[in-house]
Amino acid sequence: MMDKKKAYETAAHTGDGYVRKDDPLILFRGALDHAQAEIIVTQAMLDQEILFARSIDPAIEASLKRLQNDLQELVDVLRDIMTAEYTGEPLKGVHSDGSGGTFRLFGLTLDELQEHSHNAEEHYGIPTMTRPDHRYGEVYAHLNLIRTELRQVESAGVRLFLGQANVPSREDILYVLNRLSSAAHVLMCRHLSELRPDTRHTEQEV
Repeated sequence: MMDKKKAYETAAHTGDGYVRKDDPLILFRGALDHAQAEIIVTQAMLDQEILFARSIDPAIEASLKRLQNDLQELVDVLRDIMTAEYTGEPLKGVHSDGSGGTFRLFGLTLDELQEHSHNAEEHYGIPTMTRPDHRYGEVYAHLNLIRTELRQVESAGVRLFLGQANVPSREDILYVLNRLSSAAHVLMCRHLSELRPDTRHTEQEV
C-alpha cells in the first residue's frame, strides 16, 4: 500500500508510488499537455476561419480544413507519446531505436518532415528561415507558437529520457519529438504558400 500522497506529489505510474511535481517525468507530461492545449485552441479558432471562408473562397476553406485535420494528427501523435511513456509500450509505427517504421504525419515520413522543413523554398516556395511576422495573420502566429511549444516538449523529453547517464531510454519517443517542430514548420510554410502567395520567394533570408 502506498503512503498518503502529499500536496506537492503526484502519481508516476500505476503502483510506482508518487513523485514530486517538479520531477522530470511530470514536467514532460505537462509539456505534452500544454502543447496539445495550444493546438486545440488553434483548431477552435480555425472553426471560425473556416466558417468565414465558406462564403468567400472555397479554396481557402479547403486549405483551412486541411490544416485543421493536420493539427488533429499532431494532437493524436502527442497523445500516442503520452500513452507510450505511461505504459512503456513502443510508440506506434516507430522502431525502438527511432529508425524506419511506418510512422507518417501529413503523409510524410519522419525524415521527409525534416527534409521539407530544411528545404521549404523547394517544396513550398517559402525562403528558408523566413522570419515569423504578425503580418502573416493570426493562424500563422498560432502555428509558430505551436512550433515553439513542441521544442519545449522535446527539451523536456531529452531531460527525462537521456538524463545524467547520457544513454537514451526511449529512442523511439526522442526521435519523433525531434521531428515535431519540423512538422509545425512545414504547416507554417504550407499555410503561407497557400493563403499568402505574396510571400513566395519575396522574404529576406536570415
